[in-house]
Formats: sequence, C-alpha cells, structure tokens
Amino acid sequence: MSFNCTIGVKPRINLNDLSRLGIKMIYCGYLEKSAIKKWPESFCVINRRGESASFYGKKEFSKFAKQAEKLDISVYVTFNGLYTPEQYSWIISAINTVSCFKSVKGIIANDIGLLLRLKKNNYKKEIVLSTGGTTFNSSAVSFYKQFNIKRIVLDRQLKVNEIKNIILSHPDMKFEIFLMFGNCLFIDGFCSFMHSLETQEKNKKFFFNTSHLLSHCGFIHKLQFEGKYKIINTSKQKYKIKFNKEIKNLSTGCNFCAPKALKNVSNNLIYKIVSRGNIFINEFNIVEPFLNNISKLESNSNADTKNLFKKIFNYNCNGYGCYASKKII
Repeated sequence: MSFNCTIGVKPRINLNDLSRLGIKMIYCGYLEKSAIKKWPESFCVINRRGESASFYGKKEFSKFAKQAEKLDISVYVTFNGLYTPEQYSWIISAINTVSCFKSVKGIIANDIGLLLRLKKNNYKKEIVLSTGGTTFNSSAVSFYKQFNIKRIVLDRQLKVNEIKNIILSHPDMKFEIFLMFGNCLFIDGFCSFMHSLETQEKNKKFFFNTSHLLSHCGFIHKLQFEGKYKIINTSKQKYKIKFNKEIKNLSTGCNFCAPKALKNVSNNLIYKIVSRGNIFINEFNIVEPFLNNISKLESNSNADTKNLFKKIFNYNCNGYGCYASKKII
C-alpha cells in the first residue's frame, strides 16, 4: 500500500491473509462473560459493534493478540460506547486485561468519563479518539488534547477542505480518515441513538435489538438498492425515501479520492476501512489497484481521477458515492 490504513476484524479472522495484503494495523472489540451477564445487549452498550466484532474472554483474545505480534500487526481495542457509572469498573479492568499484550498498542474510546479515568490512572498505551467523539472542527481537537489523545478519527461528514484545515491547525496530532465501506449516512457519534428507533417506539424497549439493525443502519444506501437489500415497509413509509437506481456506486460508501487530496497535507494520516473479515479481503482485492494508483497521479485533474475510476471499476464515478457530505471530484 502507498499509504497507511487500519481495518476492523472479527473473531476467526485469518491474520495471515491480512498480512499478505500488507495490513499492519487492525482494531476489534473485547467482551467477557461477566459483562454479557450484566449488560446482555453489548451493541452500543460495551462497544459500537457488539458481539459479532468482539473477541470473547482473555483466552480467545490472547491467541489472537499473540498471532498479531508474530505478524507484526498492531492491535487497537474498541471501548467506544457511552457508559454509566456502574460500567466503569469492568471497562477499566478489561482495558488493563487487553493492554498487557505486546501487540495491543492502545484503545479506541470516546466516553468523557472513561477518558478522565484513563488520565487519572496514567494509562501508558495510546488512546485513539473514536469517531463517536464528534470531532467536527479544530476546537474539538484542542479540547481532546487534554486527555493525552494520540490519534483522532475524524467524522465521515467532513469535507476534504475541512479535514485539511483541522490537520494543518494541529501538526502534532495524528488523524484517521474513513476510506470505504461504511454505508452509513448518520452523523457520527449520534447514530447509536437512531438505530432501531422504530423498534423502540413500537415495543417500548430500552435496549438495542440487533436483529432489527439492518433495516436502519445505512438505510438511505439500502433504499437505493431495493432489489439487493430487504427493506421493511415501515422504514419506506416513515422516511419516504425515493429510489434513484441511476446512482450505482453508493454501495461502497467510497472516499477513495481522499489519499490524493490529502497526500501533501500530512504524513500522520491513517485511513480507516470499516468492512470486516472476508468481506474486506474480497473487496480490498478489487479496490487496491485504484487506491495504489490514485495517490501516485501527478495531475490534480478531476478528469484523470474519473478516468482511473472508470478503468478500474468499469463504470463512471458520479461523485455521489463518497463519505464526504459534498462531492470531492
């Protein structure tokens, strides 16, 4: 790869496959039996991905972390929920458990109470501020520096020029930028409160129900592809989204042009890929030629970028498949 990237992993991921692709940085969740017993729905309660993207218990995590160490892959563990006072004791204990492994370079967090506790405890490893920290401007970066943050994940909704301004205002900070595959148009940091909204309204439930998430997570994208995704009628009726089947590249949640636009801004950028497991590996093999070539383009011409897109993917980029809130090219 011509630039640094990080991806999320699930249990049973083959780290050898990632290593062959040149991936040297990954992130995942961590859970224990005691936590599941107290908080049976871990999605957004322990971390923002829940059980499916978390390693269960120290034994399973240990095997994974030691393999990552052998392959020289850096691991970051997500504790990126918003917590109640009774949860902090377990969260801190879990952080200490995973942090004892050499391959674990740090954690990903955004809860202010947790950040305060980590600062008080003089946590030695890196703290990455999750996109849940809602860092929309330079002032937010200044605020979070007091918590010894080493890297900040910038929000999907930021335009490239906004990202540039933040980076140039804080040359001492590392930043992480979404690159592809999220398929979510909710505002980062607030989407957790919107998931399964109809389910809660109808059934008066107070916990998120992951079985209903597919009807809400990235629903705007999925409504564009009615034949590809199963959408519940209540969502279509409530949100009154009209279909536009001419938009073909929304299925990727693409911000592929960011490396080209930002290559001269900073050397401290990491690109975040949201996809997990084998889905990532399959898609990455398709998009890698584009990602490697776009950052090497000497021309800043939009036409050259679009020609490269057409050459790799065999259809025209219309500029609407981006994470950014406005067209990049």
